[in-house]
Amino acid sequence: MLLTVAVLTGGGLTLAKLRPSATTTDANGNGPNPSAVPTARPAVNVFNGTATAGLARQVSEVLASRGWQISQVGNWAGKPLKKTTIYFPAGYAGAANVLAKETSAMVAPAGTNMSQTTLTLVLMK
Repeated sequence: MLLTVAVLTGGGLTLAKLRPSATTTDANGNGPNPSAVPTARPAVNVFNGTATAGLARQVSEVLASRGWQISQVGNWAGKPLKKTTIYFPAGYAGAANVLAKETSAMVAPAGTNMSQTTLTLVLMK
């Protein structure tokens, strides 16, 4: 199941698809167990590669509510991408894959001109 964040702009409706975060229950089947939520998640830069104003902010707020640390939010100034992509520095592939499951994104190693200490999520249509 995916959570769809919709943003209405003058150019139409743009959707960002986020998977629900995994939750666990206690032995009695009650509610989420906060101790099961990972606490050590790397910081994430969230960039909007679409024409939809505010998309990066909206997605960053959802990710923050799920325990991801947000480092930067803004517009993507790099080359246009075909799909939402998470760029990860050396040693961060596991965290990138966890974030990819939540965002339906593909993953790729970060280039030398990108952050080497944070994940970089570039949102595309």
